[in-house]
Amino acid sequence: MRILMLSHSPNNPNGGASRIFHMLAGEFTARGHEVILLHQEDMPLPRVDKAKLAATRLWMPQSLSRAGMRSDPRSFDVILSASGMAYPLFKALRRSGPRPALINLVHGLSVFDHTASAAESTLRHWRTSLPYKAFTGPLPVRWDREGIRSADRTIVQNLRDLSEARDIRGSDDAVTMIPAAVHPDLLALSSIVPPQRERIPGQMLWFGTWEARKGTHHLPRALREIRRRRPEARLVLGGTGRTTEEIRPLFAKEDQPALDVLPRISVEEQARIFRESSIFLFPSLSEGFGLALLEAMSFGLAAITTHTGFGADFLRDGIDARVVYPSGEHLALAATSLLEHDDERAAIADTGRTLARSFTVERMAAAYESAFEEVVAGLKR
Repeated sequence: MRILMLSHSPNNPNGGASRIFHMLAGEFTARGHEVILLHQEDMPLPRVDKAKLAATRLWMPQSLSRAGMRSDPRSFDVILSASGMAYPLFKALRRSGPRPALINLVHGLSVFDHTASAAESTLRHWRTSLPYKAFTGPLPVRWDREGIRSADRTIVQNLRDLSEARDIRGSDDAVTMIPAAVHPDLLALSSIVPPQRERIPGQMLWFGTWEARKGTHHLPRALREIRRRRPEARLVLGGTGRTTEEIRPLFAKEDQPALDVLPRISVEEQARIFRESSIFLFPSLSEGFGLALLEAMSFGLAAITTHTGFGADFLRDGIDARVVYPSGEHLALAATSLLEHDDERAAIADTGRTLARSFTVERMAAAYESAFEEVVAGLKR
């Protein structure tokens, strides 16, 4: 098959939504398919920073669709895009003549992310700007709906989105759930990891972009409560995209010496920290899947997460991970228990690692390939 993949994200093989596209492109190519992968850098966007930011926030679907139209889209068997961003292109291709299969990937429905951010703003956990409230929050919700309605098949990564996308489309057959996968490089780096007893005592890790829906408001209180009982506990914040100066003041003064902030780190550095740490905190309020959680578990960290994304669909509380309510107190209770009970922490880490490592890119790509073939065959009929 000839496959055109349109990612609205900047080209970053190791982060964000771009990671899924790179993993799929690599595996599709290995399976003998011809793949063209375009990213944000390939779109006709303004060069001035402020104008470019406005374009990506306000009319990204139009820019991405123009990039797709310039690639001779009807010459492909499949076009894969994400988050409804190609809906103008999809609508144009539907109007006449033979066309490719139109596949829409939902990394995570924006309505749930937006709702989580709005709730955090209402609770005064997080400041939300007026442009976000007026435009950049609501617009992706609309783009998601348009993408689901204009695609031949929508692929989601969790059961919550599966149910909602089927309601939006009015058809169960037009929506498929395919979970994400551990990055192959991280899977290889995690083939051998130290047991829990050899890791830094009390070192906990949180990894992700510092934003409202990630439940970041709850981390300072959680650390304070944990260190009341376990003063040796430390917390590493990785890949935040924010500086130490921005994040450190959010934590109690007595906890700041036990805090490490790493705004951006390489894959190798990420793997090193995964090997050193004992517990992974993941208090997200809304996740399409939660790649950081999956990857941390593949390195043998005992995870504490919430009932969203991968945690809601695949993890059993007390067996694969601790699955708790997103609050500082719930995180602290679970973390303190794991720090005080070495056998429980080791058992959860081992069981979770076995599960996480079964989410391979080969399994993910095979499921996508099957969905593509099914839609292409339907169009031919």
